[in-house]
Amino acid sequence: MKNREELEKSILSSISGQEMYRHLEWFNGVDRTSGTEGDYRAVDYVVDYLKKHGVHVDVYEFDAYISHPIRASLRLVHPEEREFRCKTRAMSASTVPQGVRAEVVYVPTRHGGVGLLEGVAEDEYSGTDVAGKIVLSERGGPDGIWDAQKHGAIGHIHLWPSDEDVVHEMIASPVWGTPTPETKDRIPTIACVAVKRADGLYLKSLCEKGKVEVILRTETDTRWRKLRLPIATIPGTKEPDKFVLVAGHLDSWYVGITDNATGNACLLELARVFNLHRDSLARSIRIGWWPGHSYGRYAGSTWYADNFFNDIYENCIAYDNIDSPGVKGATDYSSVTAMAEDKAFVEQIVKEITGQKSTGSRPARAGDQSFWGHGVPSLFMLLSNVPKGAAVGGSGGGWWWHSEYDTLDKADIDILVTDTKIHALAVLRLANAEILSFQYKPVADEVIATLAAYEKRAAGRFDFTPAVKAAKEFEARAVEFDAAVAAIPQGSPEKAAIANKTMMKLSRALIPVMYTTTGPFDQDPATPIPSLPGLYRVVELDQHEPESDMYRFLLTRLTRERNRVVRALRDATLLIDEALAALK
Repeated sequence: MKNREELEKSILSSISGQEMYRHLEWFNGVDRTSGTEGDYRAVDYVVDYLKKHGVHVDVYEFDAYISHPIRASLRLVHPEEREFRCKTRAMSASTVPQGVRAEVVYVPTRHGGVGLLEGVAEDEYSGTDVAGKIVLSERGGPDGIWDAQKHGAIGHIHLWPSDEDVVHEMIASPVWGTPTPETKDRIPTIACVAVKRADGLYLKSLCEKGKVEVILRTETDTRWRKLRLPIATIPGTKEPDKFVLVAGHLDSWYVGITDNATGNACLLELARVFNLHRDSLARSIRIGWWPGHSYGRYAGSTWYADNFFNDIYENCIAYDNIDSPGVKGATDYSSVTAMAEDKAFVEQIVKEITGQKSTGSRPARAGDQSFWGHGVPSLFMLLSNVPKGAAVGGSGGGWWWHSEYDTLDKADIDILVTDTKIHALAVLRLANAEILSFQYKPVADEVIATLAAYEKRAAGRFDFTPAVKAAKEFEARAVEFDAAVAAIPQGSPEKAAIANKTMMKLSRALIPVMYTTTGPFDQDPATPIPSLPGLYRVVELDQHEPESDMYRFLLTRLTRERNRVVRALRDATLLIDEALAALK
C-alpha cells in the first residue's frame, strides 16, 4: 500500500480534464428537467459510465412532488401599455388563462440579512396595503413571496438585484423536499414571476409616480413524478461501514453546464479515480447524483436523508456537497463553505491546491444541505467564484446562472480540474485519516459569539445565563479535547478510535441545535437560518408589550429553546469528559 503522500499524489495526478470534458459535451445536449426523459437519460448515462469502470451503483426510484414552470407573461396596462419579459417560478400558483389584472405596489426591502441582530427592521408591510394587489420587491426568495402572500397579495414580481440582461429561473416554495401535512400550506398560492433589474426598476419608477396596473399570467405543472437517484459506493478496506458522502444535483435548468453538469462530471471523475485506488481506502466513499434539486426543492437529497436516516446518522463521517465547480473566470477561492468544526481543514485543503488563503463561511440553508438534522459535518457547496460576480446563487457568480445561457462555453476545464482536486484531496483525507481533522474550540467560539449577540439584543428581556454558562464550560473542555487529540501519536489505533467516535457524537449533538429549529427528523424551510436558530426569536421581543400575551408566549418558546441549547452543550461536555478520561 502506498504511503499517504504517494497516494495523494497518485490520485491527484489521475484526475483527467479530458475525461470530464467528454461528460460536459454529453450533458450540453440534454435538458435535465426533473422527472423528464432528459433527466432519466442523464441517470442512465451516469449508471452506464460507473458500471463501465467497475463502480458499484444502486439506483433508487421514488415519487416526488415536482413543479415545472410552463409559461408566464407580464403586461403593463396603466399608465401605459408595455410587455415585460418574465419567467414564472417552480411551485408558483397558476393564474386563470386570461391572467389577473391588479395594481402593482412596490415594497422596499428593509431586511438586513441572516443573523443581523442590530437594527432589525420593522415589518416591511407596516402601513402598506397590498391586499388584492401584486407586490414588486427585490426580496424575491421564498421568504419574500411568503410575506407578500401573508399580507394578502395575489401576485409577486421579483425585481432582480443585479444588472445582467437575463431572467433567472427559480423555485418559489420554501418547503424542503416533498411536503408533509404540516408544510404543504407553505407552497405559494399566489402567482410569482421574475423580471430583469432594468424592467423592475422601470416598474418601480412608475409606482413612485402613481397607480400602476398589470395583467399577470402564470402557468406551472405541479404534480407527482417519478425520480431516479443513483448512488455509487466504493468500499473501504478497514472501516467499510463508515463513509464520506459526496454528492451534487443532477437535474438542471436547461442544459445547466455550470449548474451543475460540471459538478456531475466532477463526481464521475471522483468515482473513476477513487475506484482505481479502492484498495488504499480505509473508509467507504458514497457518491450521489441528487434529482429534484431545482424543481422539488432538494427532493432527492431529502428522500435519501429520510430513507437512510440511521445509516447516515451512525456512519456518515462528513458530507462534501459539489455544486457549480469549474466555472469560466472563477479564480477566487477567498470564501468557501465550511462548518466551524471543519473550517481549518477546508482552508488547509484549498491552500494546498490553489495557494490561496480562504475563509470558511457558514453554509446557507440552500443547495441540498439536507443532513444538518443528522448532525453530519458539511464542507463545500459553492467553491470557486468569479470575482465581483452577479447576485446569483450558483455558477460561481456567473451571470448565466439558472438560464438558457448556461452552456458549454461557460465552463473552464482547467478550473474544473483544480476544483476536482480540492474535492478529491478533502474526501481522501476524510476517508483515510487515522484521526479525523475536526476541531471543537471553533464550534464553542461560534456558540459563545452568537449567544453574546442574542443577549445584547434581548437587553435584559430574557435570561441567557444558563446557556452562556454551559457554552463556557463546553469551550474549556473543547480546548482540552482538541489538544488531547492533537497529541495522540501516530500508530495509536485505540486512542484514534476514541477520538473519532467522540467527534462524530459531538457533531450529532451540536449541529442540530446550531443549524435547525426542527431537529433531527424533519427539515427546516429554505429560508435564511442564523446560528442557534431556535433562539433567534429573541429579536421579536421588543415588538410586543411585556404584559401582552405574545410577549409571554415568546418567553415560553425561548425558554424551551434555551433548554435545548443547554442540553446539547452539556451532552457535548460530558462526551468530552468521557473521552479525556479514556485518552489518559
